[in-house]
Amino acid sequence: MKLELPNINFGYACISSMIKNCSTAKTVPLSQLKKIEDDAARIWRLERVARENLKNTTRLLWHNTTEGFKLYRFSSQLIPLANHPLGQIWDFAQILSPELSKIGQIVHSNNLWVSSHPGQYSVINTKNKTTFENTIRDLEYHDKFLTAMGLDKNAVMVVHVGGVYNAKKQSLERFITNFHHLPKPVQQRIVIENDDTSYSIKDVLYLCETLKRPMVLDVHHHNCYNQGEDLKEYLPQIFATWHELQRPPKIHFSSPKNKKDILSHADYINPDAFMAFLEIAIDYTFDVMIEAKKQDKAVIQLFKDINLVVPDRAY
Repeated sequence: MKLELPNINFGYACISSMIKNCSTAKTVPLSQLKKIEDDAARIWRLERVARENLKNTTRLLWHNTTEGFKLYRFSSQLIPLANHPLGQIWDFAQILSPELSKIGQIVHSNNLWVSSHPGQYSVINTKNKTTFENTIRDLEYHDKFLTAMGLDKNAVMVVHVGGVYNAKKQSLERFITNFHHLPKPVQQRIVIENDDTSYSIKDVLYLCETLKRPMVLDVHHHNCYNQGEDLKEYLPQIFATWHELQRPPKIHFSSPKNKKDILSHADYINPDAFMAFLEIAIDYTFDVMIEAKKQDKAVIQLFKDINLVVPDRAY
């Protein structure tokens, strides 16, 4: 018997395991860029790599529409070194406007939901002034390329809370304080995810409800670190944080690599674990970002494992 889930969309992050030579995260090593003395030559190098990343992103979006994937996470390295002062010597949004606009048009015309996930060095609740300045620069870069694609605030940026600094309560309050110092366009894209070592559902919900921002539930992270929260009990509260956006709530789902290394992601998804989650979430409308080492191949394997029919997939 085929399984149909009309209220759930699926997707993956950044890179395909199926489409060859299609990296969207090629970069220019900072050490190499520093060796180039002429700014025009530096810009040429950055632009060439950025155009290749955007070209491959376009290829992946068409691949995704064929496979019926409605979710996609853009690579943080779409524009090489765009979150570093040395890489900000050109206006990529203007120069690459045709390519960025084309990506946005594909997203709109195919009803895709997209996001980005700023890197681990972007820490909103940091105690360090320089780190916070770097964080703002990185978040502004993500907002800039999403805006240049013509995407509204439903194209979200997923962040973690940050460090605990031996004082969780104070660190949560510092997140709130620092959040209000972020540029308004950045604030309007931020969604906050529970992590696997420090901040559980309860902690992140406190931030999301205080700041009126959505929460991304990471089921694997919850299994790795929680404070006794019952997932079924908290789902309504988590999903309710998305009510101001015009897109379904978004969750992350992955499986542990093995029993000894539970924090790392496996190549594929454990179908029994996914079906167990589905039992408590089947009555909700939401989207699932699959975080597995095999990316899109893992999504298709999950479809096969649970005998799922995807209406928009071109079989």
